[in-house]
Amino acid sequence: MGTESDPTAAALRPDPDPVAEPAPGEAAQPNAKRNTDWRKGEITLAIRNIAKLGSSLIVSWGIGLVARLYIPRFLGPERFGMLSFADSFAAIALLPLGLGIDTYVRKELPVRPEHASDFVGGIVVLRLALSVLVFLGMGWMLTVTDRSEEVRLLVYVCGVSQFLAIGNLTSAGILQARGSVNEMSVLQVVSKLLWAGIMASAVFLDLGLWAFASAALFSEALKSGVLFRLARRYVGIRMRIDARATGKVIVASLPFFVTGLASTTYSKLDVSILALRASDQEVGWYGAATSLAGLTLLLTPILSWVLMPLFAKAAAVSEEELYSMFRRSLEMVMAFAMPIALMMGAGAEEWIAVVFGSAFLPSVQALRVMASVFLLIYVSIICWCALTMLNRTWKVTYIYLAGLVVSPSLNLLLIGPGLRAYGPGGGGIACATAALGTEICLVVPMLILLGKRAFDRRLVRTVSRCALVSLTVIACDLLLRPRIGWLRLPVEVLLYVALALAIRAVDVKEMIAWIRMALQRRKEAAAETPHSTTTP
Repeated sequence: MGTESDPTAAALRPDPDPVAEPAPGEAAQPNAKRNTDWRKGEITLAIRNIAKLGSSLIVSWGIGLVARLYIPRFLGPERFGMLSFADSFAAIALLPLGLGIDTYVRKELPVRPEHASDFVGGIVVLRLALSVLVFLGMGWMLTVTDRSEEVRLLVYVCGVSQFLAIGNLTSAGILQARGSVNEMSVLQVVSKLLWAGIMASAVFLDLGLWAFASAALFSEALKSGVLFRLARRYVGIRMRIDARATGKVIVASLPFFVTGLASTTYSKLDVSILALRASDQEVGWYGAATSLAGLTLLLTPILSWVLMPLFAKAAAVSEEELYSMFRRSLEMVMAFAMPIALMMGAGAEEWIAVVFGSAFLPSVQALRVMASVFLLIYVSIICWCALTMLNRTWKVTYIYLAGLVVSPSLNLLLIGPGLRAYGPGGGGIACATAALGTEICLVVPMLILLGKRAFDRRLVRTVSRCALVSLTVIACDLLLRPRIGWLRLPVEVLLYVALALAIRAVDVKEMIAWIRMALQRRKEAAAETPHSTTTP
């Protein structure tokens, strides 16, 4: 594996950098070997965790897909708009309870897992106390805005499920930092089965909107108990309240908290602003577009779950090692995300018609814009992970705070003209455009902060080739759409694959080498510890 001709050895060096290459002389050889061994072990673990978490997400996504996409059709634009408002309102209200702890966990626990016992107990108590104040505030706001009793009930149900989800993210972060994801992958599927079952019951029994909202509540409740128990088992968490240690963690998490608060708030504000400026139908159309476009974000949970621990360990080796991991991660994600976003936008009319029905056709143009938005979201997540490990957390926070200003400003500026210019669905087009502008305002400054070392010839070459293939497919789509209709979509998929392979936009040999390496390491680990029941 030490030769240049071995593809697996080449894959172990994401790019030529000073850390990976041994310096002249024998003294440097142990360091080079240690660096290669580090990459071999940690990258293999990352690949295995991506496979486990990714497969569970795909299965759970498949289970919930029919229910999630059928619900808007069953409820109709107006009732689905009410449900979307309640979910968005509760998410924004309870967002402060995250406290930035999840990012802190993924940054610090990969190298010192025993630290979890210092603050977990105090965080649980603090979140319970804060939740009481938040629910009182939500009740007051709903009364002032004269919302119906049904909407109030929806908000409270969504609020409880959101509270549980926040705690689950912390427990999951502890497990991911430890590298223990086996049971969590199974739990993801089981909880989604429960969610889908409750959704199906609500449809067949024709229950009220409260039943649809309760599906998430029961799903998160199941995950809450199991995840916390797993976190205690694998990390050995002792539940105690250490006010001083908890306070230090909260202070250290402050930039993460502000960043999360800003990013989630501006991503949810568009629905609330649209609800104030337009009808529930407009909210329902836009909600359908974002739900469908959100399918392109299937990999985003895996990015934060896996890349944060991987980047943390890379940063512990050297800064150049971190940049190396950043470049190869961005290259791989873009190679996968670009064709997905392309197909989502190209077939927007067909996807909307098939999934939601003709009543939701005004959301087609919004879906086309949102496909581009979610591509930028992938880039911003990877940049955020790298900048966090470079300890530029406050600078990232300022960027996201700027997004908190840009997003509502663009929504307020564009929704009115969008409604007048496009009529039905114009509000959604305006919100999607505002989201695109906001993401651009986030990604560009983060790339500037990372500097020139964030790019190399290989990354630029891969992204440029994928973009060239995408532009070619878009031109083909415009040509074939009036001639063969939906039949153009499989043609365009084949065209993309053929062109990508022809100009080597994706290095298939290296991907195969990565997979072979991961499988080989798994066999070696199994041979060494045949009776082990935990993930190393």
